[in-house]
Amino acid sequence: MKDEKIKVLALLPMELPKEIELDNTLEAMQKFVDGNIECLTFYDSGSEVILVCNDEGKLLGLPLNRPLWDGADVLAGPGFLAGCDSEGNLTSLPQSAMDFYKEKFRAFIIEI
Repeated sequence: MKDEKIKVLALLPMELPKEIELDNTLEAMQKFVDGNIECLTFYDSGSEVILVCNDEGKLLGLPLNRPLWDGADVLAGPGFLAGCDSEGNLTSLPQSAMDFYKEKFRAFIIEI
């Protein structure tokens, strides 16, 4: 990972998704999700997007955040969406993907 700030879509419990800048370091990511990170890849926006979340969030009794994959799973606790380069490094989320997921996750929070 490169030591710089990246623009990501923050997914916080019971809040609408919002664009933030985050240091592109393992320490900053672990602090944001409050634990060890798990990275999951999304492809449904036409861009490769990485969901970064707490790897034990569903086991720690954290508050419900957002349903994922049409309700088949939930995101518990804070997480964020970032882009990914060809070498697998996290990057700023492209604006088109930012807009796509902002609407997608906004709809989920309104349904809860």
